[in-house]
Parts: sequence; structure tokens; C-alpha cells
Amino acid sequence: MITCKFVGINQDLTWYLSAVYAECGRTERRIFGWNYLLLEVSVMGLGSYVRILMLLDTQLRGQMEIESQVQFSKWINEMELFDPLLFGGSYTWRRGENHMSASRIDRFLFSSQWEELFLQIKQNLLPNVGSDHRPIMLVCGDWKIKKSYFKFEQWWLGVEGFKDKVRVWWASFQVSGTPAFILATKLKLLKDKLKEWNRENNVSWRKKK
Repeated sequence: MITCKFVGINQDLTWYLSAVYAECGRTERRIFGWNYLLLEVSVMGLGSYVRILMLLDTQLRGQMEIESQVQFSKWINEMELFDPLLFGGSYTWRRGENHMSASRIDRFLFSSQWEELFLQIKQNLLPNVGSDHRPIMLVCGDWKIKKSYFKFEQWWLGVEGFKDKVRVWWASFQVSGTPAFILATKLKLLKDKLKEWNRENNVSWRKKK
């Protein structure tokens, strides 16, 4: 595990980038690796600093692989990390004739604090050169200079059909990824819908008043 500290020059921001490689083949080494990573991330201050992890996961076979995937997903949820969508393909590793074996074993993960600072975060697959791994690149949009203010108004609940609209909007959002990523993305989409709806209904309410 290699960790680099980044300090902003024009922005008041400190964050860490950790590259993690988990060796495969030995169960005890893998278990030790996860325990160490949990400890390391906690000590480095996942809750105190904005943090991003680059995990180079490994592949095990059969039941051990399934159990490892379950543990990995559980770890992501417990640490409240985001696993952004992967663009350019479904797998980061392929091997064998006609690529019969394939897996997504490399990925970026980041904390909610880091996610709040950047727009349009995604992972892009790059062409592989002389390796069975395809490199991944984390891409994001503009720096958020100022977060938009949002407040849930109590009077919305008294508007006829409001709750039904929220249900319809929520069901219409089609998002894939980890449960944490899906929830966060759908909440953002819902906030945008509520802002738009509020502008329209606020004008109507003022006219009636």
C-alpha cells in the first residue's frame, strides 16, 4: 500500500491517494491485507480528510472468490466509499483464448467528502499495452466553487399530489452501481427535481396569495 498526501494551493483542501495491491493465492495473506487496510484507512483519517483509494484487487477461484467478493462489497459499504461507474467496458482484466476469463479487479473508491467536491466523477478504461490488465483513469469535471443551497420546505407536504410525484420521480431514476452510489445519485437527481418543481409551484402559490 502506497499513500500520497495532496495539499491544495488555491483551495483549502487536504486529501490522500492510496494505491493498494492485495496479493492473491494465500487466504491468510488476503485476510491480513483487508484487516491492515481497514486499520490503515481509519488511522489516516477517512472521516477527517478527503480520501481516495485505488484498489488493485485480486482474483481467487471458486467459493473463495465468491466469499472474497462478498467481503469486499461489505467493506466498501462499511467504510461508506463510492465506487463510480466504469466507462469503456465492463472488465479491467482479461486472460486466455478469446478472453474466456475476465474480471473487474481494478477500481477507484472515494469518500463522500471527496465526492462532494467534484462534478461528473467517473472511471475510464484505457487501452492495454503489453499486459492483460487495462489501466483505469479517474476523470472529474469542474471544481465546485460554491455548493448550491437546498432546503426542504414543510409546505410541500401539503400540496396535493406531491408525495405521488416524489414516488414517480424516484422510480424513474435508472442508476447502476453499488447501493451507496445508487442512493447518493438518486438523492441528487431527486434534489434537482424538487428544485425545479419548487420554482414552478412557488410562483403559482404567490399568484394565488
